[in-house]
Amino acid sequence: LKMRQRKAAGAANGVDLDEKVRNEGPSGAYEALQLYRSRAIRFKSKGDVLEAINVTAGGAKCLLENTYETAGAELAMLFIDIITEYYESNPNNESSKKFYDLIIEIDNRFPANSSGTLRSDFLKGSVKWSIQTGSTQFGDATLQCRLGEELWRLKDKNSTSHFAAAEKPKALWSKILESFPSNDAEDQKSKEKALTLGIVHFLALENLRDGNELMKLFKKHSHGAKSPLIQFCEYLLQTCRRDAAPLFKQLVNTYASVVDFDEAV
Repeated sequence: LKMRQRKAAGAANGVDLDEKVRNEGPSGAYEALQLYRSRAIRFKSKGDVLEAINVTAGGAKCLLENTYETAGAELAMLFIDIITEYYESNPNNESSKKFYDLIIEIDNRFPANSSGTLRSDFLKGSVKWSIQTGSTQFGDATLQCRLGEELWRLKDKNSTSHFAAAEKPKALWSKILESFPSNDAEDQKSKEKALTLGIVHFLALENLRDGNELMKLFKKHSHGAKSPLIQFCEYLLQTCRRDAAPLFKQLVNTYASVVDFDEAV
């Protein structure tokens, strides 16, 4: 597949697209994007969908490697569209693992400080594909975690839900510590809010185990008296260990003013 991918992506109508990207600057990259796209569409229209997939994946990687992120991201999204359509027509195919590997290879070529939502949009499409093709309700855990990390970088409040879907309390806690490293009052308050959001998201997915794990990680780095928010989290975890709906309602009413910092809570 990789040999076919390099061959398909590297030439169109006698033009070496990889060389064009490397040697002709932004204008060459834009022209290469159009040629990659038209070649993929041509293969797809002829029924050779696998070759169209090879072209888009190889082209996306080449463009991203050479710092043409916008063009690379555009081709990467076309790649996601094509593999999604392919699965809909071939639900019992054995190519999902190869496509997954290509997704990881493409994602690894996005820059660490990706522009805007280019990388997160690609990962959202990848997660959606993995939900469609996989055997788990929330899709591939690695893709969910990567999306959570990218959304966290973008300060997107939806990031926490993806760490929960990935069942990755340690990865979430790592981001919390990275963002709020000190023990001053402001960082401590931010840590507690992020912790609460994490626990609530884990519990919303009926994952008490990882909710407890996140609390344990917090306690290892926490000193001093418990705030009302931490008390709420502890009581919430205890309440969820058993069927105690009346107690849950009482808990929410008691701490309503404490947890009104985010609508997710």
